[in-house]
Amino acid sequence: MARNWIVPIATALIAVAPGVAAQSTPAATSSARPVIGLALSGGGAKGLAHIGVLRVLEAEGIAIDVVAGTSMGGVIGGLYAMGTSLDSIQSLMESADWGSILVDQVERDRRFLHQRRFDERTVLTLPLENGKITLPSGAIVGSNIYRLLEQATWPAATTRNFLELPRPFIAVATDIETGAAVTLSSGVLAEVMRASAGVPGALEPFEIDGRFLVDGALSRNLPASDARALGADMVICSDVSDPLDSAEELESFFDVLNQVLTLSMVEAAAEQRAFCDVLISPDIEGLSTLSFDQSQEWIARGIAAAQNIVPGLGSTPPASIDAVARPADFLGDSVRIARIDIQSCCRDQIPKFVRDELQLRPGDYIGPYQLGSRLSDIEATGLFGLVRYRLDASPAGDGVILTIHVQERARDRLGVGIRYDDERRAALLFTTTRHNLVRYGSVTRLDLRVGEETRVGGTYLRRYGVTGRFEGGSSLSWSQSLIRLPDGAGDATEFEVAEFSTFLGLVAGRALFLGLEVAVERAAADVDSIPTLNILSVSGVLDHETLDRIDFPRSGVDLTAEWEWGTTNAPGSGAFSVASVDARYFVPLSHEVTLEANVFAGAANGTALPIHRRLPPHPAHLPRHRPSRSQRHLRPSSPPRPTLGFRP
Repeated sequence: MARNWIVPIATALIAVAPGVAAQSTPAATSSARPVIGLALSGGGAKGLAHIGVLRVLEAEGIAIDVVAGTSMGGVIGGLYAMGTSLDSIQSLMESADWGSILVDQVERDRRFLHQRRFDERTVLTLPLENGKITLPSGAIVGSNIYRLLEQATWPAATTRNFLELPRPFIAVATDIETGAAVTLSSGVLAEVMRASAGVPGALEPFEIDGRFLVDGALSRNLPASDARALGADMVICSDVSDPLDSAEELESFFDVLNQVLTLSMVEAAAEQRAFCDVLISPDIEGLSTLSFDQSQEWIARGIAAAQNIVPGLGSTPPASIDAVARPADFLGDSVRIARIDIQSCCRDQIPKFVRDELQLRPGDYIGPYQLGSRLSDIEATGLFGLVRYRLDASPAGDGVILTIHVQERARDRLGVGIRYDDERRAALLFTTTRHNLVRYGSVTRLDLRVGEETRVGGTYLRRYGVTGRFEGGSSLSWSQSLIRLPDGAGDATEFEVAEFSTFLGLVAGRALFLGLEVAVERAAADVDSIPTLNILSVSGVLDHETLDRIDFPRSGVDLTAEWEWGTTNAPGSGAFSVASVDARYFVPLSHEVTLEANVFAGAANGTALPIHRRLPPHPAHLPRHRPSRSQRHLRPSSPPRPTLGFRP
């Protein structure tokens, strides 16, 4: 059981027991005092309370020699074991964008223009594997979490033995195949932290040395015995484990699910608390496991819990603790790359592509943020799962060996969207996205829109070198909709429109396309008085989008412009031309208020302008104008825009 009464004795022991030595611990720096171990439990956002506990321990001059942690306790414990200051750990946790991290959200400026236009139309997506719908082993891969851990552990990136850290460290994970606890004291520190914090069902299992690992909370949420195994004579435990709820408190499915998980941990937690000489249990009531935005409250609760354990704790002047020595092999802000190795499988193109995207050569210098950013850009292509690296000191002493691990996993998707707008009323959208279906790096999409306008279409896109400057492709579509003719009366006329187009253009970065398109179109009405139209056209298209988010943007621009020249077989046939500009510009005025400027302008010339493209006199819920070619290919379900109209 917890022995909270031992703290006054332990405090005296630290001061007067010069003869007590550590028992077989690599952490024993002096035989003048016992070795103090720290065990930090898992608990998601609740684990932020550990920072408050550590602040009190430091204020009281209680130096921690060895650290063991599980899940969030493994993350905070690993950083503390590295010698990271508590101010830095707290700043990292408070500045992290947990809303994006916990859903693996890709920053919009990393996404290609076609990804933004297509993928954000859906509200539900399911992964496809070999053309079949599958369920993922976790809700997210955990790329954003891993990037955060890589950057935070950069100084110790070349350290392989965690017993050689300033404070020897062990993390605990769970083998998903056997359910056994796995202690991790060597490897890549970021990988070990990620494995220990891999909540099953939320994060995919993480493979280390052939074992698939998930959250250590399932097997040993409070690793007190591991701190003892590191040679600690006295173990201080900070435990934020969930207690069992009463029957009255189990009100929802999630309450029951959490209770089932807690039941599996209760016995192990009781066993581990027997190893604790000091047990600190911060208050966890009223806040959730995901309340990372309440970091200051969690830290305050950790401080309060630690201060209540020993009478007078925190009332005496802070004692000074010697700074933990920084090992000589810890990395600086940047490192020199001596060699680059790419570890991948299956395709010969991958190593070349990764090298081209890294834009690194032997002899170059790079830091954690630049390297992490370039790896995130590679992941944003949708061709890979987690892309990670390891750094090893070069035997020649001329820098580090950078090894990139690339997991090829095309993110094929089946998506479903629903929308309602003034022009086409309600509509359902079903869409599939397949990568590498025709050639490596290509994207093939099939759309079915069901509503007042029925539309079936497919688009094939390929960018030279996956991220090169040239992009081309083709589009094939068929649509059926009602259009009220400009000079007609009564009911609207039903038109069937089939179109094939091919396009090629220049791409600047990931937000601008400038190209040419050739299209062949056939439009047939359901009345004999309107002949079937065959149209051949050539268009110049400019598409540019830098919005910070798709819903209620706060900054950025969304611009499409098109000039089209065409000819038809209509009576009095001849050439026609259509020009249009559609732009939205967002300027943040304050944190809550954004100014939006929205302009559409269009004009048409020539007597042969196809009748189904002309401005209807009664727009109501019917199409007011023919969408620009970029809108048809990239935004088939985009919202309506203010318009000046097309006038022949």
